[in-house]
Amino acid sequence: MSKMMKRWLVVSLRIGLAIIAIMLLDGLKSLEQKHYAEIREVITKKGGIVVKIENYTPKETPFLNDYNKSNVIYKITYSHKNKTLTAWYRGVNVVNNIHAKNPTDLEGGHGEKWIFNE
Repeated sequence: MSKMMKRWLVVSLRIGLAIIAIMLLDGLKSLEQKHYAEIREVITKKGGIVVKIENYTPKETPFLNDYNKSNVIYKITYSHKNKTLTAWYRGVNVVNNIHAKNPTDLEGGHGEKWIFNE
């Protein structure tokens, strides 16, 4: 293989990897936006106003034993009737269905779940 072909192959591989990385990051951002929209919709339906949404590691949440890699945990601070309240949301990391009941059948995945501390 000539030097020119090797360079072209290396450049092509780098461009391909960059495109894949951009697509993955875009997918993750889209998933986060879907979770945030779901959080705002649920809190609004309860008559609340979202103040803050934070991503948490499972060890610091009520989902300590109810979580796996197919999930993401959010702590939501919201106001309702002049009170500041907290809710926890276990989201599902499936871009095309954030409401999946068992996102990873082979690994015992956990579906979406809410915990309200009222």
